[in-house]
Amino acid sequence: MSQVTGNVIGNSSGKVTSNLAADGCFEITIDNQEQGNLLTFEMTTVFLEAISDLPEGTKVVLVRGAGADFCAGRTSPMPDPATKPTARVIRERVADPVLDFYEALRAVPVPVIAAVCGRAFGVGCALAGLADIVIADETAKFVVPELERDIPPLLVMTALADRIGRAALARLVLSREAFSASAAEKLGLVSETCAAGEMDARIAFYRQKLAANSAVSLSAVKAFLNLSPEMSFAARRAYAADSIATAVSARFGQPA
Repeated sequence: MSQVTGNVIGNSSGKVTSNLAADGCFEITIDNQEQGNLLTFEMTTVFLEAISDLPEGTKVVLVRGAGADFCAGRTSPMPDPATKPTARVIRERVADPVLDFYEALRAVPVPVIAAVCGRAFGVGCALAGLADIVIADETAKFVVPELERDIPPLLVMTALADRIGRAALARLVLSREAFSASAAEKLGLVSETCAAGEMDARIAFYRQKLAANSAVSLSAVKAFLNLSPEMSFAARRAYAADSIATAVSARFGQPA
């Protein structure tokens, strides 16, 4: 298990913990409950390290928040306006680190499940959207609030652009409305909804199903999900044929 503790607004502390269970589920928990599981820079760094170097035997990654919320966003890395920061400084301090984080989460080679309760704001909404299966209970609220501060939410939009449709993405970011679990499901952001007391049962369902599969088969499915939207049918056909041949031959211990 790995974790870090860092300072956050309000003199509280937060941490990200990770643990590989016997069934191959690598569980990552965001734990900064006093701040709605707001991510600090230090917490994000540990999260990034965890997903960039998965333990051997990982079949699925589960991301959840401790307590009542999933993730209410991140502490602002914006430099002091009095310093008159250049566009380059803002890119290096504000944009690139979170985009690197999103890219790493998207590139996780096995399925990612997000268990969303309570607030999924800003970065939290992006984290949920980058998962392959998003389970949201009746307490969940999805919000992209950046335009309230006249900041274009292009980082979150980058994470979500190939996950939901254009009209849904525009509505989400321009309205700044709070979307319930059922409303987010209609947008295509959520895979399934459940009652507040049913979340653990739904997580257990997926864990049981995926534990019965080989990592190579799950990785093949994940790679296809990521790559197919950018492919022509001919490219998908060729990729599917090669990938399934490789995956099935691996099960029989034969070279690709």
